[in-house]
Amino acid sequence: MLISDLLGQNVALLGAGRETRALARRVRAQAPEQVLHWYSEAPVPDFEPGACDKLVLGELAAAPLGQHEILVRSPGISPYREALQRARAQGVEITSGTNLWLAENPSARTLCVTGTKGKSTTSALLAHLLRASGQRVGLAGNIGVPLLACDAASADWWVLELSSYQLCDLHESVWLGLITNLSDEHLDWHGGAERYRRDKLRLAELTPKGRLLANAADADLRQRLAYRPDTNWFNGAEGIHVAHGQLWLDQVAVPDCAALPGAHNRENLAAALAALQLIHELPQDLQGPLNSFQGLPHRLQLVGEYAGKRYFDDSLSTTPVATLAALEALAGQPITVLVGGLDRGLDWQALASDFASHAPHALIGMPDSGQRLLHDLAAGGLQPPGGMHFAQDLGQAVALAARVTPVEGVVLLSPGAPSFPHFRDFQQRGERFAAAAAKQG
Repeated sequence: MLISDLLGQNVALLGAGRETRALARRVRAQAPEQVLHWYSEAPVPDFEPGACDKLVLGELAAAPLGQHEILVRSPGISPYREALQRARAQGVEITSGTNLWLAENPSARTLCVTGTKGKSTTSALLAHLLRASGQRVGLAGNIGVPLLACDAASADWWVLELSSYQLCDLHESVWLGLITNLSDEHLDWHGGAERYRRDKLRLAELTPKGRLLANAADADLRQRLAYRPDTNWFNGAEGIHVAHGQLWLDQVAVPDCAALPGAHNRENLAAALAALQLIHELPQDLQGPLNSFQGLPHRLQLVGEYAGKRYFDDSLSTTPVATLAALEALAGQPITVLVGGLDRGLDWQALASDFASHAPHALIGMPDSGQRLLHDLAAGGLQPPGGMHFAQDLGQAVALAARVTPVEGVVLLSPGAPSFPHFRDFQQRGERFAAAAAKQG
């Protein structure tokens, strides 16, 4: 389906965020008078409906979606929800901004990155290293820039971070697919672990022969991609891989990137370099580009040092695996970690021994899941020396962390959970953390 197929149709946009607004601008550029129906389950204070806009607020379960011909869903709205399934059964077509952009630009050289963790850092690294080689590069998708706001002709390569929310109903082909790893995530949204993994692996189905790249260190990926003998692997026994705390390109050691501490970031770098090698764009000199890489905001970002304690914003962490990776990266110092957010029902008790091996000084739980997470970890035997505490909100959590963390220690926001419903997104959560940290000076 192309954007032109929306013109003159009864179209509804599900959500009123950046992606649906970008699509509305595209439609209005061609059909200024077309009526667009908008459905949002939350108030949209910065949205001013025009004469041709019809905004409906409230639960989608009560929305008359079946009256429309086409629904364009934003990534946060699951196609598995009953309201959308009912509309589909009534003959309504459902698509997404990612599908529309890829259909509009079938010749774009898209390097599409997904995975439970590491996809944002890998995408940013890939774009940075391509730019360092003199290429025109676009970076978009889940990393923050809506695809429909992008002009495909403005770049030679498009690095697209794709979440499971974008992949679940994607049916347009990509140029290259890169999968960093698989572990449980977003189980409530997808309706279970198996469907989540299948949705992630849709990227493999949409990638042409010879252009699929995956992490050989992930046993689940190796098993699930066994049907694709043409898969290119990194982190195997040879080629680009991590071994003995070092990243290797065959037998040559690759320098670390100062902005990316920790073993998990070596794997992210391995993924990016493997993609560059596959497309024959691997720089001969890596040291300079790696030295100039700044890292991502809200991904293990040092936001300040106050009263002898360093504050790190890892708000991009939405899984317990990512939280463990952050603890590993900052090992060797007392760390108080702030956890909790949207409760997706993940079992943290089974991870208690993993947390113990990373020896956090203290844990502070935040709504909505924080209290349950602390209970699970305590039931699993975790007993950090600085204790486990519950705070009513992020500001209270930071103030409490400042009291229980010793001088020369670290206060780490690495929630292991999405930011909803207390924050607009992970960016706002990270900004609020930095502001609360600054008050501890």
